[in-house]
Amino acid sequence: MAKSRKRAVRTSDNNVGQERYELYKAAFEWITKSISEGFYLEAISLEESLITDRLESYLTWLRGTDFSFKTLGDLKRAIETYETDNALRQLVLGELDHWRQARNQAAHEMVKIEDGKRVGWVDRMRINQVVAEEGFKLVRKIDRQTKLLILILEKANFPIFNFLLEFLLDF
Repeated sequence: MAKSRKRAVRTSDNNVGQERYELYKAAFEWITKSISEGFYLEAISLEESLITDRLESYLTWLRGTDFSFKTLGDLKRAIETYETDNALRQLVLGELDHWRQARNQAAHEMVKIEDGKRVGWVDRMRINQVVAEEGFKLVRKIDRQTKLLILILEKANFPIFNFLLEFLLDF
């Protein structure tokens, strides 16, 4: 049986936060380049990694238990079970689930032919372009919403966050 892996967590005595920032920055740049150069499957793969990392981080904060290296399906079920924020639920259970299905087709069915349905290579690549572009938008939406929710969770522990949160919500 494979040993379970645990997500690295930023602390005051390590550089995980800086390392994660650099990886995210590079991933965002690479996604942009991949889409502009027609490497849609590469962009889609990186988008999934970013989305799962954001959701794993958020669910770990929310539940106080480790949600490391989970699949989109596992994370979807966890959000469905534990999340009460309607905006995040809608993002994950609606938009992300729709994107996940399109991602599965892009990643696993590029050369498969469905009986009675003919889609050529150029059309498949156009579909993948849309999946990659929509995935990039979804990464940003999920990132924004999980960051806001983590701020809300932190405010319970640090009163200064009450002021900051009120300011952000009124903005």
